[in-house]
Amino acid sequence: MTRIIIPLFILTYLMTFGCSNNIKPTELIETFNKNKPSLDLLINKLHKDKKLDSLFQIEVDSGLPNIKGTYPEIYAVLKKVGIIDASSHRNAFSKWSNWYYLKTNWLNGHSIYLIFNTYDSSETIKGFYLKDEALNETWGLGDNWKMFRFVKFKPSKQ
Repeated sequence: MTRIIIPLFILTYLMTFGCSNNIKPTELIETFNKNKPSLDLLINKLHKDKKLDSLFQIEVDSGLPNIKGTYPEIYAVLKKVGIIDASSHRNAFSKWSNWYYLKTNWLNGHSIYLIFNTYDSSETIKGFYLKDEALNETWGLGDNWKMFRFVKFKPSKQ
C-alpha cells in the first residue's frame, strides 16, 4: 500500500507545485525579443526567396515544410527559435504583401503563434493588447509582428 501512496503523493505534489512550465506573457514577449533577429532573418529570406516562400504556402497546422535538406540554415533557425509550424499566405488587402504564421513550442497552456504581416496593422503596434470573448489574446510586438495566444475559436455572431 505504501508503494502506491508515496509515488501518488509525489506525483500530486509535483503537479501542484513543481510542474508549472507555462511561460507568463511578459516572458513570452522577452523570448520573442531575444529571438527577433533570427525571426527577422527568416522573414527576410522568405520575402526575398520566392521558391522558399512557395514551400511555406501550406495550410496552418500542417507542420513545417520539408526544407531540412534544401534550406538547412532556415531549418536551423526554425528549430532554434522553437517554431513547430509555419505557413505563408497572401494578404487580401494588398497583392504584394504576405502574412506569415509561426506556431511556437513555447509553453503557455495554449498555442502561441507569432504572426508577421507585411501589411502593417494596428494590432502589430508595440504595446497593443486585446483579449476577446473567447479569452484569446493578442500582443502587438512592433515592426509588423504580433503574438497570438489561441485558447478557442470565438463564437460566431448571428
